Amino acid sequence: MAQTTHHFNLDPRQVTIAALGLLDRQLTLGGIPARYSELNFTGGIGDVINVNRESRGIPVQESGISTPIKNPITGDKNVFAAASDRPLPTADRRAPNGFINESRFPVQLTTLAQNGTALSMEQVAFDLKRFGSQVLSKLTRGFAEYFDDTTAGFIKANINRAGLTAAQKAAIGGDIDVKIPTSDGTAANMTQRALGIRSALVDARMALTLAGVPISERFLICGPEVEAILLKDPEFVAVDYSGDTNALRRATVGAIYTFNIVPHNSFGLEMYTFHKSAMLLASACPAIPMGAVAGSVQDINGIATRMLVDYDFGKKADTIGLDTMYGLATVKEDPDYSVRGVAIGEKFVRGLKISITEKAPASG
Repeated sequence: MAQTTHHFNLDPRQVTIAALGLLDRQLTLGGIPARYSELNFTGGIGDVINVNRESRGIPVQESGISTPIKNPITGDKNVFAAASDRPLPTADRRAPNGFINESRFPVQLTTLAQNGTALSMEQVAFDLKRFGSQVLSKLTRGFAEYFDDTTAGFIKANINRAGLTAAQKAAIGGDIDVKIPTSDGTAANMTQRALGIRSALVDARMALTLAGVPISERFLICGPEVEAILLKDPEFVAVDYSGDTNALRRATVGAIYTFNIVPHNSFGLEMYTFHKSAMLLASACPAIPMGAVAGSVQDINGIATRMLVDYDFGKKADTIGLDTMYGLATVKEDPDYSVRGVAIGEKFVRGLKISITEKAPASG
């Protein structure tokens, strides 16, 4: 009699790649930070990974031309000067060699994130027909929700310029406080509330630009309350009018003053503006354990994840799970970084917090 086998016949490598693809598509806030990953990591929780900080541009040198040609036969328009009459340059015009100077900064692996499920022999035989939608998508959905919530908590705790000195804040700006009138439902009131938000965002844009933060890939993270104020603003252009399906997939509701707006329920009446490079998610996976029935370690778009498949003899059930070790960190500047002659050093300047306070409008 032929040996009975279940109908999945899973390839751990292909399943892990599929899982990471699903996870990347399901992330909203968790998909914003820059990423760095290591496979077959030999350390553990609490260890530190040194990540290269991208260097700035190599300076460009201007070089003039040689002395212009002059026709030695003055007044004769039919005779041209020979090419050999052009004098050779007297100075070296070769650009000096630049140097790619990528300093390093540490990111600690603080957490082992994992989930898993048991699949009984009855489920495998009779209930599960589509492994991807019935099992894998549920595992990755849990990871996506976890990383979104974890990233939200990290943003609230770390995206601010509280560590700058008074001189540094004078040079590039600090965190922003804005007061808006309480809501009364009138059109004039909605306009005034939106105007306060927009004015604060203009100041935030200036503060990021002064610090040399790139214009592209800037984000505005806010709560549903701020989102509602912006959506009621007649000058706001929502994504559904622009037809940007990629932005809709990433939960971006629109853009204002170069900021991509991403609302999340973890936030209230507050805003955080930053560049994608302001945060880094470092992930690493240990090797497949010797006792596992099957497993695979893969890296897709900078997320390292391990999938393990085992068997529980007591319960007569397959077990399948995903795990990764990770750490989140803000990206500070090089030690010698300065703006307008003010030394910034290893400070965080790629983002800031906007605190919003409601106040009763003045009585007339």
